Amino acid sequence: MRHAYLIIAHDRPEELSRLIRALDHVDNDIYVHVDAKSTMDIHSFAELTTYSPIRLIRRKPITWGGFSGVDVEMRLFEAAYAEGGYRYYHLMSGVDYPVKSQRYIQRYFEQHDGQNFIRIEPDLDRFRMRFDQYHWLQEPFVGKKRNLWKYVDFASCYLQRFVGVQRFKGRTMKRMINWASITDEAVAELIRKKDAIRKNYRWTYCCDEVFLISELLGTPLEDTLSDKGNLRYIDWEWVSERDSSPCVLTMKDMDHLTGPDVLFARKFNLPKSLPLYEAIDGAITAGDDGLMVKNRFEEPAA
Repeated sequence: MRHAYLIIAHDRPEELSRLIRALDHVDNDIYVHVDAKSTMDIHSFAELTTYSPIRLIRRKPITWGGFSGVDVEMRLFEAAYAEGGYRYYHLMSGVDYPVKSQRYIQRYFEQHDGQNFIRIEPDLDRFRMRFDQYHWLQEPFVGKKRNLWKYVDFASCYLQRFVGVQRFKGRTMKRMINWASITDEAVAELIRKKDAIRKNYRWTYCCDEVFLISELLGTPLEDTLSDKGNLRYIDWEWVSERDSSPCVLTMKDMDHLTGPDVLFARKFNLPKSLPLYEAIDGAITAGDDGLMVKNRFEEPAA
């Protein structure tokens, strides 16, 4: 079973290098998009692997919450789908890390073949305002800043809603954690709709957390959604009343990584996460060598 790992990176080249090396496997190909605003030397990453080809996607600037996030995800899906032959596509950030061995991960997806691993989140207040009205200012002027343009942008949305603008009226829309592992069939559905996705989600807000799951709802693929979530451990903290962010993982998070359905985790930042990196690598190596009969990272039963 072949896997495509699709990585979106912004900074932290050492963490990205560790991730790439950890994914190096004969059945994996790795696709990397690095934000055009980053100063990282992207060409050095191609030399990190022995088995997995590294394909660097043409860079473009990414604005937090803007349509550019949707566009980059679609470009990664398109690049991998055009190559062909993958059973699963894993969307990851550059500060993710696998917490199980590659043998475990391969066997896990063989045992759950056909399931799509997406974590659906509860809707927030004003959720539909992310896409039902036009956010013309988010990409060029707002990003993650809480500036004057942000309030102008949302004031415009309230005005649009008042006059009846509802771009996705009647559609069931859901929110998800945008890091997911999905099948070839799911990616084919996204590719089939790629022109409509680019048209419909342009001038939206934070729809990298919306478009993927919402475009699968109402299709036969909805029945393939796994109840195991997205197979990723992320510890969230609220940084403001309406904004949460993933915490940096340390050794205190180790026990959260031991479950059989936790294959990946984020986010790792050096030097704070170094002991955790080393503990994961050590446990994986020991388990693969058969030195730990009941290791927390042991292989699943055949």
